[in-house]
Amino acid sequence: MPHPLTLILCLSALTVAAAGPDTAAGMLKIAKPRVVAADFVQTRRLADLDMEVRITGSMVSELDGRLRWQVDSPVRSVTVIDREKLTHYDGETKQLAVIRQDGFPWLKVLRDSLDDWLSGDRERLAARFDLTVPKPRVLHLEPRDATQRKLYRSVEIELAEDSRSIAAIRIEEGAGDRLEIRFAHIRHDPQLPPDIWRMPPR
Repeated sequence: MPHPLTLILCLSALTVAAAGPDTAAGMLKIAKPRVVAADFVQTRRLADLDMEVRITGSMVSELDGRLRWQVDSPVRSVTVIDREKLTHYDGETKQLAVIRQDGFPWLKVLRDSLDDWLSGDRERLAARFDLTVPKPRVLHLEPRDATQRKLYRSVEIELAEDSRSIAAIRIEEGAGDRLEIRFAHIRHDPQLPPDIWRMPPR
């Protein structure tokens, strides 16, 4: 199952669009399509083992907060998050796991965070992170909250050359591991299969 932090950051990254000069304020204008879909390649560098783990897949997010994260390789899995629960399907074991918000407080934190990112509220975002632009088309975020800093030290969001979509997001985690997710084929308001949210998936 993907780490909830990864889901939050990927969803937020895919809604960012440039708004002018390469400044933190200018890069925080939020586009608001009803649905965003993308393919991804995720590479995690494990500091303790000095090795890389690579996965590929696709994701779909809705403005109302539902998020679907599908891993195709090396082992298929699908995770869907809505306002009440997280549902995870393991393609290898064919098992379905459901985590409900009322029994797991961290899921509510995840939901609230998704709402914050999707709101496009610059003041709310700036209150949570120190924001800088170390080089053109790159937004660097460092969490102010001590609990968040234990999970990750920093996040970098790299815009594509057209500055209207996201090329990559890089996360330096608290334990020293590094995660890079590169996006491709980003689609706004695509036509989705009618059973896209069905769990277990077909």
